[in-house]
Amino acid sequence: LDKAAPVLARLKDPVVIAKVNADKFAHLANKYEIDGFPTLKIFAHGVPTDYYGPRKTDLLVRFLKKFAAPDVAVLNSDSSISDFVEAAGTDFPIYVGFGLNESVISNLAIKM
Repeated sequence: LDKAAPVLARLKDPVVIAKVNADKFAHLANKYEIDGFPTLKIFAHGVPTDYYGPRKTDLLVRFLKKFAAPDVAVLNSDSSISDFVEAAGTDFPIYVGFGLNESVISNLAIKM
């Protein structure tokens, strides 16, 4: 986590990593049902989910970038397409629909 945090903080849309000493803050450990160490949780819209994925820095960063990425992005210019593709990198697939209604693309993204 210590190595992943600065990488994720530098993203265009930063991913925040917090580290809590559950022995010192037992009330938080109880609230989020922490019963072993280390435990990783992902909070999406305030809802915690247990994380069982890879913990190696590069794999954790790759997973969290994908997890935090929007399902659909409307790209209105050549430069916005280039920026989007560059930011996404090669870690996961990108589907670009040209001339499609935004709601059609959103529905397709939900199904994938």
